[in-house]
Amino acid sequence: MKKLLAVLLALSMLAILASCGSKTAGEDTTTAAPEESATDLVTEESESVTEAETSKADESTAAPDESTEPEESEKETEKETEKAKVPETKEEILACYNDAVNGAVKAKAGYGKERYTDNANYDMSIVLNTFKSLVEKFIGIGDKNKYSETVTKGQWASDTQHQYLRNSTLTAGDITNAAIKEDGKYYIVTLDIKGASSTGNKNARQSSGPIDKCGICVGNEDKNYYDHKSGPVIYDAIGGTFENAEIKESYSNAKAVAKIDSETGNLVNLTVTFDIKVDISGVGGNGTATGTTHVIYKDFKY
Repeated sequence: MKKLLAVLLALSMLAILASCGSKTAGEDTTTAAPEESATDLVTEESESVTEAETSKADESTAAPDESTEPEESEKETEKETEKAKVPETKEEILACYNDAVNGAVKAKAGYGKERYTDNANYDMSIVLNTFKSLVEKFIGIGDKNKYSETVTKGQWASDTQHQYLRNSTLTAGDITNAAIKEDGKYYIVTLDIKGASSTGNKNARQSSGPIDKCGICVGNEDKNYYDHKSGPVIYDAIGGTFENAEIKESYSNAKAVAKIDSETGNLVNLTVTFDIKVDISGVGGNGTATGTTHVIYKDFKY
């Protein structure tokens, strides 16, 4: 009996010890994390507010949208860029002139035109004095011999000889200088054109000089409306009376000044001037006529 009681007591103690060990392990594995204190919550809210304010500040200081209007400095830079496009070289200025004249021809623009010769001097022999009025009329000397035309837009003559403005075919080799200046929205282009000479007699019918390529009306026959009277043209005027006449013509100080709309490239007005000298011989005496010819185109309509 004593042995039985001892065994039961031992088993009872083992059971108690086992129970205590199981309870401690359970408490260790199921213990929850401590709850956040009120101080911790306030700190987190403060940090959230600070982050939101920082985000708004970043947005307010962000770079402006690219679609916004350019600032004044940028606009000034754009204007300077546009000014830089003004023709500068001799070739660029000449191209500006040619394009404007040829554009007026292509558009068959309307315009007014006049031509006169002043600073005239007529030194002829007794024989040629008989023809003084004819020579003056032909060259256009004096107020009574002024020449004018009015051309209506689009109504150009089909006969090219009666087209009083021609295409300009000037090249860099035809001019000694090219200058340009701005006048509001206009360009003022000035070309100094090389001088030349020509001879007219019963065997000479063709001639040309750089002045004939600038757009004025020219030809190789006796035509009153030609702006530059070359040697062959003058000979045609008197050759019927003086078959053996010898005409030596020359021009100098030739200049073409064109006003051009810088936005459209349209020709606004054009003035061509040159000094002309005509020597006549072979008619029983010698004579010389000189003057300054002015050819003016104005009031262009496109």
